[in-house]
Amino acid sequence: MQLKDQNWKNFTANHLRDWHGVWTRYTPQGEVKESFRSLRRFESNPEQTEIHQTNRYIYAQDNIKEESWDYNQSENSSADGIFHPQADSMRTICLESGHSGWIAKQLKTDSYFAVELFFRYKELRHSVGIVYDKEGALLRTSNIREDATGFPSKYWSEELEQLSERNLNGEWKGYSVTMTSDLQVSQPIQTELNWGCEGHQNFFLPDGVSISCPKRIGIGTSFNLVVNWLITTSKMQQLSAQYDKDGAFSGLRLEQLHL
Repeated sequence: MQLKDQNWKNFTANHLRDWHGVWTRYTPQGEVKESFRSLRRFESNPEQTEIHQTNRYIYAQDNIKEESWDYNQSENSSADGIFHPQADSMRTICLESGHSGWIAKQLKTDSYFAVELFFRYKELRHSVGIVYDKEGALLRTSNIREDATGFPSKYWSEELEQLSERNLNGEWKGYSVTMTSDLQVSQPIQTELNWGCEGHQNFFLPDGVSISCPKRIGIGTSFNLVVNWLITTSKMQQLSAQYDKDGAFSGLRLEQLHL
């Protein structure tokens, strides 16, 4: 199987569901900007070669916005990921476990830059969006907590406010794999938790979600965007999107960690 076909299969196997959730946007200072209910629905034909995606944003009972897209394997599955009709500068890459990223291929000057990192665990899905403005300064973060079993979720809380800190101490160990920009997946290697980098802002969101990202990005300096999810007191997942000094996406790293 070609790598692009495996990438498509990884996506359809893990994400063709109705994802009921709550979408919360935060300022660069970590303050709640807005929050609303959401439904992201992914449907396909029996062969799973065509996808119809509907996003519904429920701001209030009488204020609902909906948008939809259609894409298919023959036209939208490429050697560097799945091309979404919403943005031709971004690609979806997906590991067999369902962890994935909607990734900007290239940082460009005078242009907005965004990444969304997706976690999967049983019937839960969770994603974090990180957006920078045209000058490379952090513009906002987004936290999208979703549950395929319905709304309200029995797992996700109703908390919105960020925490001042989170205890990530301990001997977190496990394994990691990396998917490169050409969809190659490395063999698993042993790893341990490495959290926070110089020049990063750290944000501690509800339900065990943490973000570590640069305050500012630009051509000439490599950078990574890191998100982890403390699923239980002894189980953690961490995703990082890595970019080289030329601003090109180089890899998506998944770490499965435990105490």
